[in-house]
Amino acid sequence: MPIDLTGLGSVAELAKGLVDRFLPPAATETERMAAQLQIQEQLERRESAVLDAQKGIIVAEMQQSDNFTKRARPAIVYFGLAAIGLVHVLLPMIAWIYLASTGKPMDGMPQIVLPGEFWATWGGVCSIWVIGRTMEKRGATGIAGQIAGLVTGGK
Repeated sequence: MPIDLTGLGSVAELAKGLVDRFLPPAATETERMAAQLQIQEQLERRESAVLDAQKGIIVAEMQQSDNFTKRARPAIVYFGLAAIGLVHVLLPMIAWIYLASTGKPMDGMPQIVLPGEFWATWGGVCSIWVIGRTMEKRGATGIAGQIAGLVTGGK
């Protein structure tokens, strides 16, 4: 059973729905089938063109000499780790040292907190990337392999 990622159903179901909706009720069954087949072929050509374009973009990114673009997905992970270290370790230590040097009263380390949106976004990106890499390393095939390739920038 194929996975419906778009929520539109299969191409055949979409084509049939369009024919049923827009063809006049007086159309014969042969005309309906011909129209459905024509729409189905157009949709499949479009889907194939989109996949080819996505593949071409990924291949072009991987073939260029700029290593940062090749590592862009892991760079997001590293940026998040650096932000966490900066906000939760380095800045509180600097604030603590400053407060200690000025003689102001302190009740432990000052707390600086990253916003919830950061955690949701960075956690989502990291989760998707890690799942994609795991699928890729385990040799996922079919639709799962295609999704893993899109997520990780692989083949």
